[in-house]
Amino acid sequence: MRRRSFLIGAAASLPLAGCLAPPKLGAGTGVTVTPLKTYSTLQSSALLKLAGVKGVAAAHAVDCYRVSYPSHDAKGRPIRLSGMFAMPRGVAAKGLVSWQHGTTTTRAEVPSNLSTDGAAAAIVFAGNGYATVAADYIGLGESMLTHTYLVADDTARAVIDLIHAARTIAGAPATPPFLIGFSQGGHASLAAQQTMEAAGEAVLGVASVAGPHNLRTISFPAALKGGSPSHSLYLSYMARGYSARYDQPLESVLTGQAAALCHTLYDQPHKPDDIIAALPKAPRSLFTPAFLDDFDQGRPNWLLQAIGANETSHFTSKAPVRLYYGHSDIDVPPAEATTTAAMLTQRGARAVSVDVGPYDHNPSILHAAPLALDWLLRGVPA
Repeated sequence: MRRRSFLIGAAASLPLAGCLAPPKLGAGTGVTVTPLKTYSTLQSSALLKLAGVKGVAAAHAVDCYRVSYPSHDAKGRPIRLSGMFAMPRGVAAKGLVSWQHGTTTTRAEVPSNLSTDGAAAAIVFAGNGYATVAADYIGLGESMLTHTYLVADDTARAVIDLIHAARTIAGAPATPPFLIGFSQGGHASLAAQQTMEAAGEAVLGVASVAGPHNLRTISFPAALKGGSPSHSLYLSYMARGYSARYDQPLESVLTGQAAALCHTLYDQPHKPDDIIAALPKAPRSLFTPAFLDDFDQGRPNWLLQAIGANETSHFTSKAPVRLYYGHSDIDVPPAEATTTAAMLTQRGARAVSVDVGPYDHNPSILHAAPLALDWLLRGVPA
């Protein structure tokens, strides 16, 4: 679920390469596209080396754009969302990749602003010939709503509507997308897959890296015990988002002090390190005694029931799925990947978990990205 991604470097500090014009759009779509930046192959190579990504090279220059597109909220009301769109320069795109980003707590650190992970996704995938999209999600980027963190249907809608919007842009292929995400984005990827396949839309394949899929049964209990400096952030962020999404008082699950902190830290967005420093170190101290008693005794509670309803491991996957993890991850338990793979396989899916080595949460994406790209370049199935 954590906040940083696999390009740890100064993407924005590199100079603009060339003059970037907006692409042609289909009429009447409500989609707008704003040029952002072009990364040359030389810049891309430097960034990948800086980040420590090995085994990946960018064969093409990459043109990056900000996309504003229509969507709707859970009640069907129209809203506008934003995301990134990237294309390989000078060649026809051979497929479509949808990158789902990990946890961010500011509206600015998102793919449509070429956040480090947004730039990385563009370089890795568009640099290897694929049109690439990356949604900011509801409540981030252009959207001024509350970010409904780890709410599956809200996130899936943002991802899928951007995929549909991208297909109205000249040069974007209409092929089934390859979905890949890190941490929160892993959860988002399976949520989008489940929604698309239920609607009869094909998905090429799905790669989840360190994703929390069994929220109620694995990730929430593990985070409540603590063990990572980020666990209090994850839990408070989730409680705030679920409170907004399900119209429940935040004070019904968090203490008055913790709820007040949430409003201070998230309503006026703060950086993750500032949030971690401000929150209690012991995650259980965020919650009311009544909630903790419900959790400990296994009694029904609106938040626990909502968390359970947003798990992304209880469906019959049609596309192949690979769940990558580092076995030293203290943010998202490795059991998330192994358990989810087993659950999907029991339903007849082609799903495997892949241990990328003795890595913690953030480094796991550095080691998973080349494997996922290789899988994509080989055409996926298997």
